[in-house]
Amino acid sequence: MDLTYKIPLLIQSRKIILEAVIRSGIEPSVAIAMNHENQLHPLVLGLKDPKIIHYVGTDANSCLEAFQKKPIGFLFCTDELEEGDGFHLCQTIKSISPGTKTLLICTGNQIDQRAFAADEIDGIFCYQEMIEAKGVLGAAILAASGGRRYRSQRIRDISEKTSTLDLKERDYDILHCLADGMSNREIADALQISEQTAKTYTKRLIGNLSAKNRLHALILGLRYGLTTVR
Repeated sequence: MDLTYKIPLLIQSRKIILEAVIRSGIEPSVAIAMNHENQLHPLVLGLKDPKIIHYVGTDANSCLEAFQKKPIGFLFCTDELEEGDGFHLCQTIKSISPGTKTLLICTGNQIDQRAFAADEIDGIFCYQEMIEAKGVLGAAILAASGGRRYRSQRIRDISEKTSTLDLKERDYDILHCLADGMSNREIADALQISEQTAKTYTKRLIGNLSAKNRLHALILGLRYGLTTVR
């Protein structure tokens, strides 16, 4: 498939993004906090002028130090950092620099549940959407520059799905046990319930997630960010 035609579109998109930032009155400067160095490349490609990047790092503390020296207009932050936590970093940056626009990037297949309730974060999208050229980077920047909150299509889809789930605390307990690879007997021992009760709770969880079986329930739980494999 010939994709050469996309090059002028990319150039135009980068120009529009930078012009929108300048018109918004927000300081055209960017800080990038990421978990791995290789996550930097697609972010830099999406910005028209790399000179506006004033900080790049992999931990929360050095990023905070950069903001304490001088406010920066935009923070691009991955949910996981080499040291620290992306959600907490965004919240802290907002407290010391309220004018900064915070854009959080979910990097894994599992979306942290905090992504669906983090109203203080200006934009949230997935790393996979960004590298697949879904236009999420530009859309997030434009929305934040205009004072609007942005959530990508995948974030919205999962948020809508999980909001309709009627999960009880015990459902989460069972899901975490499944993520640990436990059998019904092991679940019963861990939760101090009978094996029959463990089977009943597991069956209820499968039904609440509209899953086909235990494995499917676990896959859905991971996809929706309801549990993690530890």
